[in-house]
Amino acid sequence: MPRKTAPRAPVQTAKQPTPRQHRQALAEAQARCAAQGAQLTEQRALVLELLLARDGAGKAYDLLADMRALNPGVAPMTVYRALDFLVEQGLVHKVAATSSFVVCKHGPHPHNDPVFLVCGRCGDATEWDNPALGNQVEQALAGLGLHAHGMEINVDCARCQAQDAQRR
Repeated sequence: MPRKTAPRAPVQTAKQPTPRQHRQALAEAQARCAAQGAQLTEQRALVLELLLARDGAGKAYDLLADMRALNPGVAPMTVYRALDFLVEQGLVHKVAATSSFVVCKHGPHPHNDPVFLVCGRCGDATEWDNPALGNQVEQALAGLGLHAHGMEINVDCARCQAQDAQRR
């Protein structure tokens, strides 16, 4: 069972996109939504920007806290509906194992069956773009009359492994 971790604070780190990169990501999201006949409203864009500020991953309640820091009266459904929209548009993925959301960093591509590597210790989730693996699993499941709707593979991430090595 994954260890519970404290929510990540939206602190600027070297890995995080710069505000310029945030603007570029938001412009690309706006264009993608328009191309799909959808509208990236100000609230939806704000939720996406707050997710980007959290290094591209976060839980709904953390995003709600971030939004409430900007607008104390914001309702939880505002965040949940925005996240549902972002998932529907293929801009964000939901990671069931951690009940978190991750910004898609692969640009426009089919999002029907994402594969995530989820650290069972710290909860970090990384989308793994491996079509060959997806095809192999899909073929094996088809033989059983089944269809996968994404996969989550439990791993120990490099950071957690490095921490173990330091303790030894």
